[in-house]
Amino acid sequence: MQSLRRRFNDLLVSVYLYNEYTGYKELERLINSIKIKFPGENEFIRAVEKHCDDERKHYLMFRNYFKKNDRMPFKIGPAFGYVDLFINHIFKKNIQNLDREEILGSDVLFFKLCRLVMMTEFRGMKQVHNLLQMDIIKKNPELNKIFRVIERDEPSHCYPYQYWLKKYRSHLPQFQEKITDLWIHYSLTLIKIPFLFFNFRLSRMNEFYA
Repeated sequence: MQSLRRRFNDLLVSVYLYNEYTGYKELERLINSIKIKFPGENEFIRAVEKHCDDERKHYLMFRNYFKKNDRMPFKIGPAFGYVDLFINHIFKKNIQNLDREEILGSDVLFFKLCRLVMMTEFRGMKQVHNLLQMDIIKKNPELNKIFRVIERDEPSHCYPYQYWLKKYRSHLPQFQEKITDLWIHYSLTLIKIPFLFFNFRLSRMNEFYA
């Protein structure tokens, strides 16, 4: 049982590690775009910069979890990345192939990208709340502490996007976006991650992302 609990925790942290890394790298690009498209939105820019800094902080906490326990994360790819999957479903492209210039030149596409970030963070806030109710997390002081930090940070990641998008009347998710959010969440939690748990051939990384 101890081995299975350790495997569950390592798998969970591996998924979060990938998502936090992808998140802060994408936010770095988003900040640059906001500064170009809306240079006067200083308050919102500061909020996104804080969000980016927090995502990197969370990534480092998860990385340190593995370092302290002298283990490496499992290899987790874009199929388990919330932002990756959201962008892939909505924009029909992966993150690397997004046409940044096209998005920058279109209010509709730009607000859509910001709305996806907002929805991802609202989903993340709910997920962290659920994780903190689980005995396996409660009984692990190290992970409980990490997820408490994330729980504290999450509201400052969600609401600034909502307020800013509301200002431009673009904060309400569209039907396709709502369905995509539900599909990604439940396919990850009910299908993909359980499959990984029982995939004992799943290998570990040789080095961290950064």
